[in-house]
Amino acid sequence: MNASLVTRRQLLASAAAAGGALALPALAQGTYPDRPIKLLVPFPAGALTDTLGRLVADRIRPALGQPIVVENRPGAGTLLGASVVAKSPPDGYQLMVATSTTLAISPAMYANPPATPSEFIGVAMIGAVSLYLVTRPDLKVASLPELVKEIRNNPGKLNFGSPGTGTMHHLIVEMIKGQEKVQATHVPYQGSMTALQDLMTGRIDFMFLDAVAAMPQIQAGKINAIAVAAARRTQALPNVPTVAETFPQIDLQAWQTVAAPRATPMPIVQRLNAEINKALDSPEGRAALQKVGVDAMPMSVQQLNELIARDEKRLGDLVRAAGLKAS
Repeated sequence: MNASLVTRRQLLASAAAAGGALALPALAQGTYPDRPIKLLVPFPAGALTDTLGRLVADRIRPALGQPIVVENRPGAGTLLGASVVAKSPPDGYQLMVATSTTLAISPAMYANPPATPSEFIGVAMIGAVSLYLVTRPDLKVASLPELVKEIRNNPGKLNFGSPGTGTMHHLIVEMIKGQEKVQATHVPYQGSMTALQDLMTGRIDFMFLDAVAAMPQIQAGKINAIAVAAARRTQALPNVPTVAETFPQIDLQAWQTVAAPRATPMPIVQRLNAEINKALDSPEGRAALQKVGVDAMPMSVQQLNELIARDEKRLGDLVRAAGLKAS
């Protein structure tokens, strides 16, 4: 993979460089906000993105002094909700939790996407997401290489789930399939929880799953974790290797942000960036994120939007090379 492309390691370095960039801008903030703010989540209630949206809303509400109303609007690989936000007045009162799927992957899957990254400005990074590769309990594989061998020995017979076509959960499997020249059938769901139920009952064989959904079932022995897509092994499961330990060139990191319509005034964007960074970069904020498998990664507005632009090209190129299309 081209060294100029952003990797998980570069993502961590960018966040570290931004550690001190939390001060409020000198520009006057006026009376913003003077009424409730809407925060759209493009996944169903109970999904990780929903959990993170509500966590952000709860932690910045006291500083902003206004209610933050979370609305779930799943569909079209997160672009259904994104299209609503893109068409909203750019006044800081309609925000969304925008993921790497929203701003980098899904738009590349459509000839005419419902929303495009150019319609948004990244407001604040929530964090980098650890995705566990998990299998049904009776699938006799104990590692990623063993899973690849099982797929190769049973071409087209194994099914893998994802919380939606074009999610990072989906793209990583497609990257592994393409690199190893193996075949498995994708079964997309609207969110992770239904997919998880089908995994536990054996209707699908494996999938990448975020920690908030995966950990209780892993700990209960109902599913098995064999790898993690993350910058490093996790504290929760230190014996589970990263995907990159097996496939160094598959260096992908899912992330979640808060975004706003592109023309939102910069003083408002900077105010929100500062408040979200302050809330999530505190010891309490970091602990709350780590509990759901997310690493806090405070960034300035400029750093975040540079990251989004790099990943839009990088991940979009991967989607197009894999021939992935919206169903």
